[in-house]
Amino acid sequence: MKVIRVACCLSVLLLSLLAFAFALSTSTTAHAQSLPCTPSSNGNGSQQCTVHFKDDVQTFHIGPPPACLLSGTITQTFNGVFHIIINKAGDGWDTSTMTGPFVLVPDDPSIPTYTGHATAWFGDSVNNQNFVTHFTINAHATAPNAPPFDFHETFHFSVSANSTNPPVFFDNATC
Repeated sequence: MKVIRVACCLSVLLLSLLAFAFALSTSTTAHAQSLPCTPSSNGNGSQQCTVHFKDDVQTFHIGPPPACLLSGTITQTFNGVFHIIINKAGDGWDTSTMTGPFVLVPDDPSIPTYTGHATAWFGDSVNNQNFVTHFTINAHATAPNAPPFDFHETFHFSVSANSTNPPVFFDNATC
């Protein structure tokens, strides 16, 4: 039962990290000031920028989602890269990969501290009629005298200008 609780909380952790990364990304020139870098022209009317992250540390508390009874403090140190391209029509693409070790210290002292490694990737594509956003997360964690666990999540959401096609959405997680 504790493994399921930890896996649920890891999902919240990784989604929080993804939300942090996604908050750094914007795919329109109007919001270029909120990007982690300033896109520069590459001579053909498009703009691009790339940022590399090294040993960035995030610490935050997670609370129990409805299906999970574990809460605790997460600390993750990650390396990564963020890249964005905006063409002269204002269409944009961004992508980021982050990877690194993490520590989950449960609020409940009867549950051991988990340590592991997580990798998250996301990408977006936006134009004036369509958009798609997707991500994957993979993690492995262990704790003394507790079973290890693996976690994988794939998320996709897209909207097409074609009015006969409804938006496509899925979010699949396994542990």
